[in-house]
Amino acid sequence: MLAGAASGWSIPLHGPLTEGECIRIGWPEDAELDAITELRNRADVRRQFLDPRVLDLEGNREWLRHGMRRPYEAVLAIRMKVDGAFIGAIGWSKGDPAERSFELGRVMVDARTLVRYRDSFPDRYPGVAVDAGTAIRDFAFTTLGLELMRAVVIEENRLSQRAVAAGGGRVVGTRTERRSDGSEVHLIDLECSREDWMRLTGRAHGKPRLGALVEAPPAPLPSP
Repeated sequence: MLAGAASGWSIPLHGPLTEGECIRIGWPEDAELDAITELRNRADVRRQFLDPRVLDLEGNREWLRHGMRRPYEAVLAIRMKVDGAFIGAIGWSKGDPAERSFELGRVMVDARTLVRYRDSFPDRYPGVAVDAGTAIRDFAFTTLGLELMRAVVIEENRLSQRAVAAGGGRVVGTRTERRSDGSEVHLIDLECSREDWMRLTGRAHGKPRLGALVEAPPAPLPSP
């Protein structure tokens, strides 16, 4: 099933989307829905989100299946290439096909599961978050024809900061917001334009390859 051609983003709404050096990324399978929520609900993970409240397992399962406005927002599963194991999530929100922009985010990596793969990564591997962020960036500027990728990260969330910066994100501002529990958090706004992406990747031109997909053999973050 593809997103409507009228949206300008004619991509599958189920199955694989793209891949990185050691990971594959795709829409979550039913067997991964609760794993996404459980990962998001870990204390060390949820405090990295603007809304750190614990999510309801059943409610988030339904949102991931039917509430998410694919493809304008996405919660995607990150899986190991070697065996298809679920190791985290990444996605976007505020997708605007007319402006050709979205906000990258919803990055989570299951450090506990990654322990068993630590000896299988190649030398100088930048990490799963960077690998996944770069894969989504390239997918966005080629397949989606994006002109601008935005990101908002909590200042103390080093994992997301590193993933966005390694993908070419430029800091364009900082601000402070109040969380639902009353605490304040410092936020960093970053952007990566098509021109930034072209310079970073050495592309001769930036024409999108609309409809192009990575062929991957079969092997969400929370609602806002």
